[in-house]
Amino acid sequence: MAGRAVLVCNGSLNTKWLYSNIRKGDFIIAVDGGANKLLKTKFRPGLIIGDFDSISKAALKKFRGVETIRFPREKDFLDLELAINYCAEKKFSEILILGVLGSRADMSLTNIFLLARIPSGIRAKVVHENQEIFLAPSKSFSINGIPGERISLFPLSGPVQGLSLKGLKYELKNYNLRFGTGLGLSNEFKKKKAKISFKDGMLLCVH
Repeated sequence: MAGRAVLVCNGSLNTKWLYSNIRKGDFIIAVDGGANKLLKTKFRPGLIIGDFDSISKAALKKFRGVETIRFPREKDFLDLELAINYCAEKKFSEILILGVLGSRADMSLTNIFLLARIPSGIRAKVVHENQEIFLAPSKSFSINGIPGERISLFPLSGPVQGLSLKGLKYELKNYNLRFGTGLGLSNEFKKKKAKISFKDGMLLCVH
């Protein structure tokens, strides 16, 4: 299935971010209590998935008739993980994830780390307010921004080796960025386009 899936979760999510990110033709998936976020909007999910431990009675009533995939509460996968697996099985070309960050640090971190589970052929990102969070799509890519905008780069599952940055305030050349260091935090666009490349590793970007 070509096209974009928008996964709406039950974390911190202002209604205006739904309207600014969801576009015509998107397939909306309410991840359990994410359906609650759609109650007072014009959006209707194409699917509700999860263990249904946080979806409200009002959402169940309003979205009666929507396809549901329900799992037991005691399971080996998070609701978001189940939704991501569904998108991979249906071969969506792009996944946008909203509402995955909240007050629980453990849940927020896990939801971000799940980006690493998405097959490489699928473009995927988390949007939280004015921030985009995504894994580097390739070992060499360009990213557009506005001079002064911030971008942070973090290695996952080990070091990112041979990292080079151009077009940013703090440039690097063939640098080994170790996991657990703050060196990649709060860089800035110096130009409208930055070039990022590396030789090995998994690079998480927060723009």
